[in-house]
Amino acid sequence: MSMIGDLPPLQWLSTFRAVMEAGSFAGAAKLLNLTPSAISHQMRALEGMLGRRLFLRVKRSVVPTEEALTYSASIGESFARLVTATSRVASGAGVRRLPIHASPSFATLWLVPRLGQFMREHPAIEIALYASHEPARLGEDGILVDIQYARPVPESCEAVPLAEELITPLASADFIAEHRLSTPADITRVPLIHSLRCVVPWDQWSARHAPLVPLNPRGLQFDRAHLALAVAADGLGLALESTLQAHDHLRRGTLVMPFGPLGISAIAHRLLYRREDRTNPDIVAFVDWITRMLAHEHLRTSANVL
Repeated sequence: MSMIGDLPPLQWLSTFRAVMEAGSFAGAAKLLNLTPSAISHQMRALEGMLGRRLFLRVKRSVVPTEEALTYSASIGESFARLVTATSRVASGAGVRRLPIHASPSFATLWLVPRLGQFMREHPAIEIALYASHEPARLGEDGILVDIQYARPVPESCEAVPLAEELITPLASADFIAEHRLSTPADITRVPLIHSLRCVVPWDQWSARHAPLVPLNPRGLQFDRAHLALAVAADGLGLALESTLQAHDHLRRGTLVMPFGPLGISAIAHRLLYRREDRTNPDIVAFVDWITRMLAHEHLRTSANVL
């Protein structure tokens, strides 16, 4: 017999709990909107199944036995868990969870500040966000969407390019004024901030835009774009980073492009999902939202609104 088959019917157990609470069959009958005879019948059936006497019938009242008291205490905990579980499921009805993995800097600098808008547009989708440099194993660790930075695309996945990014020098307005930065040749006399994972390193940028200018060997190094941008905003050097990652810094004015939009374009961020999940409505909704948001911000940047 299965474990479920070994259990008394839930109705009998509910009736038993009602009798223990009310102290009589008549009281339990009122609680459950049943007749006292129906209560008595269920309790005799429960006693028969358990092979134990649960109540002593004394005139018009019942007295629980020691077995009944022990049994009530034991199943009371189970009933409490059942009520809690039922409440959780009921309160979460209609809410769907979408597990997303993203590179740490993209999650910190772009995605998290905009999640509120996605939640307002899609209140039935609950985002579970995970961030690390290592790519997610889609389908193996529960992740359905992976936003990767400069990674090869597995054959089993669909890849959506998120935006064309401009990799360009960035610094605080005070730093630019203090070091009188106006042309690319000026980078030779200022400390540089190196983003070690940036798809365009300083030597590649200088080879295109300042080929005869030696790079200053001094400077800080970071393996996170958000850290490089943070120290640049604090005036500790000149960073080379993506306008996508630096969008909010540029909008707030905490970072400025000292040479204008003089950079190298790249498409480094891609959104991945398994081909078999291409019709998942939550993934479709998220892809539509994020591409729409990025396209809108790209138009604003191109129009020099920042």
